[in-house]
Amino acid sequence: MKLGMIWERYLFKETFKMFTLCLGCFFFLYALVDYSFHMQDFIVGKELQFIHILTYYVAQFVKRSDLLIPLALLLSTLKVLFAMNLKGELVALQASGISARRLLRPLFILGGCCTLFNLASVEFFLPSSLNRLDKFRKEHFKHKRVHDPKEPIHVLTLKDRSKILYQEEDAEHQLYRDVFWVRSADDLWHMHSLSTDLLNKPMGYYVDHLQRNKEGQFEKVESFNHYAFTKIRLEEDLTGKGSIPLENRSLHELARMSLHKETLTAYEHPQAQTHLLFKLTMPFLSLLVIVAGAPFCFRYNRNLPLFLTYAGALFGFVSFFAFMDAAVILGENLTLSPYMAILVPFALCSLGFGIYYRKTLQRQCT
Repeated sequence: MKLGMIWERYLFKETFKMFTLCLGCFFFLYALVDYSFHMQDFIVGKELQFIHILTYYVAQFVKRSDLLIPLALLLSTLKVLFAMNLKGELVALQASGISARRLLRPLFILGGCCTLFNLASVEFFLPSSLNRLDKFRKEHFKHKRVHDPKEPIHVLTLKDRSKILYQEEDAEHQLYRDVFWVRSADDLWHMHSLSTDLLNKPMGYYVDHLQRNKEGQFEKVESFNHYAFTKIRLEEDLTGKGSIPLENRSLHELARMSLHKETLTAYEHPQAQTHLLFKLTMPFLSLLVIVAGAPFCFRYNRNLPLFLTYAGALFGFVSFFAFMDAAVILGENLTLSPYMAILVPFALCSLGFGIYYRKTLQRQCT
């Protein structure tokens, strides 16, 4: 949408400058705290170069953009509108016949751009950023795991969503020891060892194929001294974890998984739905913060409650974000339906602030 009027370009430019400043300050503080927390790994890791650390923080920015961008937009909206209010510019513009709705049009254009960026991010940028961060932590953040207990069982997820469980890895002989391939609840393969090269027909040794019979018990249907598994297809290990978590996947991948239940277990399907709805919903927070914050700036009195408005806005934003994170947990575990857990809170907040926004702007027009 073109900003043809001088005051529209002025309002957009001032808001964008304040938005950029807030966003840069917030991320700088976050990066400073994160760097101090992981300083030992960055210093000890001799193979780490500046470009690696820079890439790490670019990925961190993409990861935190769903929080930082709406927060910076909220504060920049309050700051610019309050400044114009105190200078009498809002009154002057409205006295010249410009409605409050039209006054906020440049802000909604900026909010729409932020929404589109976050939607594009969760589809194109966020999955690769989360995978890179997971792999970076596994490879370089070592001193935090010194005292972690040794995992008794390791799990690898294959492309068909079946799983390989093994007890230990023999790096010298390139073998996994004591391996189960869980193809389904009724079909298991057990082997003494399996070659670690899962991309090129891995070889299993002393293999037993087990299937559930009519009585509900597993029985051995065939055995092999060695067996080449042609149906094992390992997912590309982008995270260093052996599989890509659902929260690291793009929108189209989550949508495909949600529509095809047979590719997921009963535990994974609500997780995929929850993350899909969360990633579709939260980018619109950039528009919601304008709807929620702007009406409080259209108050014309001598004692504007600036501090209380800023404090309430920050508290409300953090509380809402924490509540939505809790809603993700409720949806993942089917405590509530994913639609109830994610969509209902966001819809109620949008409805409540939308009604207040409409009433406030209607009063300005009368």
